[in-house]
Parts: sequence; C-alpha cells; structure tokens
Amino acid sequence: MSNQFDPDAPEGSADLGSQYISKKDIAWIILALVVVGGSFAAIYPQLRKQAHESACKKNMKDIAFSIKQYAEIYDGRFPPLYEVGPGGSPQLTNGLPIVWASVIPSLPTGSSFKCPAAPETAVTRVNGQSVSRSMFSREDKQLKYIDLTYGMLASLSARAVSDVANENQTVLISETSNNGSQNVYNPLPFSDDEGTPSKFDGFSIGFDNQQSNLDPESKFVTRLAFQNTSKGDFSSKDIEGRHGKINFSIKVDGSLGRLTAADATIKSGDYTWLVR
Repeated sequence: MSNQFDPDAPEGSADLGSQYISKKDIAWIILALVVVGGSFAAIYPQLRKQAHESACKKNMKDIAFSIKQYAEIYDGRFPPLYEVGPGGSPQLTNGLPIVWASVIPSLPTGSSFKCPAAPETAVTRVNGQSVSRSMFSREDKQLKYIDLTYGMLASLSARAVSDVANENQTVLISETSNNGSQNVYNPLPFSDDEGTPSKFDGFSIGFDNQQSNLDPESKFVTRLAFQNTSKGDFSSKDIEGRHGKINFSIKVDGSLGRLTAADATIKSGDYTWLVR
C-alpha cells in the first residue's frame, strides 16, 4: 500500500512502495528457481547412480545370507541351480522355471532379486513369490513370480559349501543378463531336445564350453552383465557393466566384490570361478 493511502503516515513522508510483488521480483524468483533446478538436474544422475548401487549391494548381501540359511537347513549344501527339463533346459512350471532363487528363504523387506539399474530386457522371470512396492501405497502387492537379475555360479549347484577351497575369493552370485540381452556374452543358451533355446538363462553363471563346470578347456564366463561382449571380446573400451565399468558380486563368504570385464576371462591360479 502506498503512503498516500495510509492514514497513519506523516504528512510529506516518502512513498514506501507497493506491498505487492513487482514484475522485477517475479523475474528474480524465476531466475532463482531455474538456477536451483539446473543444479539439481546436474547432480540427479549421480544421486540416482549412488541409490542404485546401494540398493544392489543390499540385495546381494541379503540374497547371500538367504543362501546361507538354505545351506544350514539342507546339510550344508547350496541350492540346486534349476529344475531340469527336456534336453537339460529348465523345466517350466506355469511357464516359468524353478531356480535357486525360487527355493531359498524369502528376502527381508526392502530387498529384491532385481537390481534397480537393470533394464527390463535383462530380467529373468522365475517361479517364486515376491512383492511389488509403490511410492503411492503403503501396502505391498504380492506377486507370484520373481524378477531376477542375478545369477549363481553354476559349479556350486547342490554342492557342499565345504567343497569351496577359497570362500573369500570364489564368486557365489553376480549380476547377469537374460538371453544375451544388451549383447552380453552367451554362446551356450539352454535348449531343449529339439534345439529350441530356452527363454530363461540369466539365473546361471556358466562357461563358454559347458553349462555347469569349469574345466581346463574353459576360457570365459557367460551371462555376466557386461554389455557389448557377445563376441567374446572382454578387452574393448566400449564394454559397460551394470554400474559403470563394473558388476557387483558376492563371494561365498558373504563379502562384496567388484568384477570388471577382464574378470570374465579364466586365468590360471585364479579362484574367482573355481570350485574344487
């Protein structure tokens, strides 16, 4: 309100100006919002990356603990890799395979079998129950399937934990991609007696010359979520993992590991993929 309309203002006093926001003030407010928004936009990808990494590491630690619980119940043995069907391919029940993630104890609230950084094309859908959470609802939705983006080392299938010579070096689970999506290395997809490839194989970390066991002829590890490795070239600068240049892994002893593309190559004297 101007002084000329203020009955209490002394005669001859200066006009104090309008109490309403001027166009100039609005311009400054808009400019400030643009600056703040621009700053957030610049840091948002990094914040999202960190959130995805934290969630993925929590997932993997909880999965490893659940596998440990399974082993304690079943005579110190790891869960079977999958239920075998025709031709050695996964047996489908209601259209989905039963795999190691299907039979281990449920994960705690807040954990998932799916890394938030994984695209939908990388997901292996398997039998089992999980929950879907929404920011718009306080209630979890029960799902009759598991979306899985982690694979277990095939050599560990139903093996005794005591068979692992170096628990702090040998990979138990790591990040995988289903059916060679994102040009992931997958020379031996599961197939039935008629040679038809299975829709599901991302639950398993195998080898280039056979599905289950490392042998002297094995050269590479399969299905790890390293993009642009489909031709077996793990030295290219174009290779991307699920988290920058790496994939997370969990060792048999429950410790967290980081795999680079170079780790997909079998090396003499390396216990990363070896079960005695």
